[in-house]
Amino acid sequence: MYAVVTLQNSEEVMVVASNWLSIDKKQCYWPPFKSTEKCKEAVQNRDEPAIGWEKLNISFHGEHATFDQAEEHQKQVKEQYRSIYLFSINISTEFPGTAKRQKLEYSQGLSINQFHLPSMPITSRMSADGKDELLQMLRDIKSTVQENSAMLKKLLKENTVSEVPSSTSRPSKDVKTNPKLPVRTFDDVSRIERELNNTKTRQKYVKYLSGRGGFGQKDVIKYIMQHVIIDDLAKEFNWQGRGDKRPFSKLILADVIRDAALKHKINRVDCETEIKKYLQKMSYKADRLGRKRPREYEGSQNEILNVTSHTALDSTIQSVIESQPFFV
Repeated sequence: MYAVVTLQNSEEVMVVASNWLSIDKKQCYWPPFKSTEKCKEAVQNRDEPAIGWEKLNISFHGEHATFDQAEEHQKQVKEQYRSIYLFSINISTEFPGTAKRQKLEYSQGLSINQFHLPSMPITSRMSADGKDELLQMLRDIKSTVQENSAMLKKLLKENTVSEVPSSTSRPSKDVKTNPKLPVRTFDDVSRIERELNNTKTRQKYVKYLSGRGGFGQKDVIKYIMQHVIIDDLAKEFNWQGRGDKRPFSKLILADVIRDAALKHKINRVDCETEIKKYLQKMSYKADRLGRKRPREYEGSQNEILNVTSHTALDSTIQSVIESQPFFV
């Protein structure tokens, strides 16, 4: 077995024999040979550490079954570190002092050995404090870059929210698959249920709805439901069909939504919970509007009566005044 490590005293990325590592893989024996070829030969032969070998602190990157695999990994690590080093130079040039002030905001809970540093030239004239500052700066930068990369991958994976196509853009195949959603009437629901009896059609619906995107299970189900059914029709359903509502759980469409949610790693129970909440919200919204409209109507009727009564009163007063004799 062979390991890829960074020698912390020189910041060099090296391939070493696995039997040179300490048990905790934080230290490594290193031969005293001055010849690079002789060191490489000792690694390939996996020579046993002997008297006179130096014990160095290391950062461990990984182990491989063959020397060639380890060398390939070594090249990848060096390339990554070279990119980070160039990035740090650009930041230092364009924004002096910015990189130095960066804090490990995204790296809480990670050990310092997880930040493997690039092999780069450090002149002997640089002071120890200067080296420490530079190394810390690179650790900070690498931590930030790694965290941002992870966040970006997550966003690209999860945030696949569909965009409204422009008048000049061509509609996607997914949109063409099902142009009849959302359903607007009970007849539409019946039509969809008949279509979903076909396995191939059902798979197309699952694919279409799973591409609606969203952050977290609440948003995913909300976006799917908004593409499935309009609000005015959704208020006519609840999950079990209690009261005067129709049962959404009995629809094949509910199974399709569950399958689409599963593509976002939302299990059946969580999916059903969010659908119930969505339908309850639509019902509550409709009830609230229903209560508000009579009050508005009643208020408008009172205003009309008030205006009418004031007008009648004014007319009566005017007639009384006109009927009285005029005194000078």
